[in-house]
Order: sequence, then C-alpha cells, then structure tokens
Amino acid sequence: MIKFFAALVALSVVAPTIAQADDNVELALMPETKTVTLLNEGGKYVAIDLKHIPEGGTCRMDKEATLFKVGPGRTAGTTMVRYAAPQISSGGCPFLTTFEVSDAEYATARATFQAKEADANRKLDELKKTLGDKWDELTGKK
Repeated sequence: MIKFFAALVALSVVAPTIAQADDNVELALMPETKTVTLLNEGGKYVAIDLKHIPEGGTCRMDKEATLFKVGPGRTAGTTMVRYAAPQISSGGCPFLTTFEVSDAEYATARATFQAKEADANRKLDELKKTLGDKWDELTGKK
C-alpha cells in the first residue's frame, strides 16, 4: 500500500503533463514482475544504474509498478503502456519506459488499480468522517 501511495505522489507531478495530452488517462498497476522490451525510440537512460537501455532492450518491470495506457499495441491483442513512476531500485525499468502487455494483462492491471483506488477513497471517506470539521480546517476548506 505504501508503494501505491508513493506512486500517487509521484504521479501528482507527472499527471498534469499526461492529462494535457489525453483527458481519458487510464492508470494501471503491473500485475506481476516480469522482463519487458523497451519500445522507446532511441532507448532510455537508467539514472540509478548509470546505463543506457537501447530500443528493443529489456528491463525488469516490478509487480504493482504504476502504468498508464498509451494506446493499442503494435501487435494484435496487446496494449501499449508507459511506466509512470521514477525507478527506485537497481535493475528495474527507467522512468517513462514504453512497452506492450497483452490485453488480458492490461485488463488485470487496470482492475487492480481500480480496486486499490476504491479502497483508498473508502479509507479517505472514513478519515473525513472521523475528523469531521477538523478535516476542512486541515485542508483549508473552512
């Protein structure tokens, strides 16, 4: 859950840029740890490992990594996604890595995100009820 909230904080910086490009941004969480193939033209530089991964190279995408949908994949039955959070561990994929997942994997990833989002909203609503008027005072909406 901490990784999820950390990803949401990171997205608060990236999301405005993403949202400007598309009002229908869909976020998802990587369903399992696996090796993916970079589709970024020219590849990506991995700051934490100080190396370059070329287009067509591979990297490790960790389970529950935050993704956003870019569009249909290059091959039938796939969805193009982009890694939407900064890398925090060695050996992983760099920020904004573009790759494909199967449509079934994407559906699972999207459902996982929606379930965690609903749970976070439920917990936030509970907190608002618990705090009552203090919530408005703390958020500056008095």
